[in-house]
Amino acid sequence: MHEYGITESLLSIVEQKAGEAGVEKVETIRIVIGVLTGFAPESIQFYFEPMSQNTVAEGAKLEFEELPVRLRCRACGTVFEPESRTWACPDCNSSEVDISGGRELYIKEMEVS
Repeated sequence: MHEYGITESLLSIVEQKAGEAGVEKVETIRIVIGVLTGFAPESIQFYFEPMSQNTVAEGAKLEFEELPVRLRCRACGTVFEPESRTWACPDCNSSEVDISGGRELYIKEMEVS
């Protein structure tokens, strides 16, 4: 159900930016989603279709780019994508890491006409 609110926010941003640019029709919206957000692109698509009716984004195609988890080792500075649920540095085997990617959620670009 969290996707409902996120979809509402994304649509609001699309309408605001389209209005600022004097755009009459948004054709495609490219959205970046990190896997750690827990948001499902299918659910966003599901909510977007009825929400966008009678807006500048009605009928727009949503394209999703999913970003993987990226970690930075606190001990040696290595940035890596974990291959399992064990978040240990592949270089020094330290498990003291910071999340440096995977929590993103933003509109990357829009195609308009």
